[in-house]
Amino acid sequence: MSVYPLRQKLSEQRIIGTFIGIDAPNVVETMGRIGFDYLVVDAEHGPLGIRSIGDLLRSAALVGAPTLVRVPETGPYIGRVLDAGAAGVLVPRIETADDAVDAVARARYAPEGYRGLGPGRGGYAGGDIPSHLRRANESVVVAIQIETLLGLKNADAILAVPGVDAVVVGPADLAASLGVPFGSTEHQAAVDRIIDAGLVHGVAPGAFCFTEDDAKRLAARGARMLIVGGDSLYMSNAAKATWAALSELSVPVTVDEVAR
Repeated sequence: MSVYPLRQKLSEQRIIGTFIGIDAPNVVETMGRIGFDYLVVDAEHGPLGIRSIGDLLRSAALVGAPTLVRVPETGPYIGRVLDAGAAGVLVPRIETADDAVDAVARARYAPEGYRGLGPGRGGYAGGDIPSHLRRANESVVVAIQIETLLGLKNADAILAVPGVDAVVVGPADLAASLGVPFGSTEHQAAVDRIIDAGLVHGVAPGAFCFTEDDAKRLAARGARMLIVGGDSLYMSNAAKATWAALSELSVPVTVDEVAR
């Protein structure tokens, strides 16, 4: 298995990553060379299946980019993406301490959890089993998302669960669950509450950020695991900027121009 120092890095400094949602290995290679501390392949939203995830993780490994997978939910997908070579998992919609316990246990081998010992790029591939179990348990990142009203109410209990490395706020879902406008005073207070709970319990707090300004503001607030934008968003923004700069050229040409 590929062993990345991402978990150790997360315990010592702020890390900045970005989402991958396009099913194209060359996109992963391009994004992996830019310099982000990590990538997050998004299997919660969009069409990515386990075969595609495996291809994307192999491309990430080619350029040495530690890559987490946001799984659809806590469950057997956690073990499958780790066997495929993920450096860790991001588990959405954690609402209770029991949810967090299950997510951690599925990502860790015994005695810390009950991840199954199976073959694969990130699983056992022959050799010293005790060394493999130890390396995997030491290196795999378990990040969770709190993004609902129930999760917010249970934040302290959730983040007291041993083995949770990071908590990433899902700001849009959180606003929707609270029934308040995105960016409102109530919304910001909820985000701050999750960040504070992470700091109290020694869990690296973080959030998904739509803009660079979001990232800077959350970093100043104490967030240490930032996920900024994503491949589709970057492509869209670049295309919009180019079109805005050149759209005035898209006009009927004159007779003289046609003659030239």
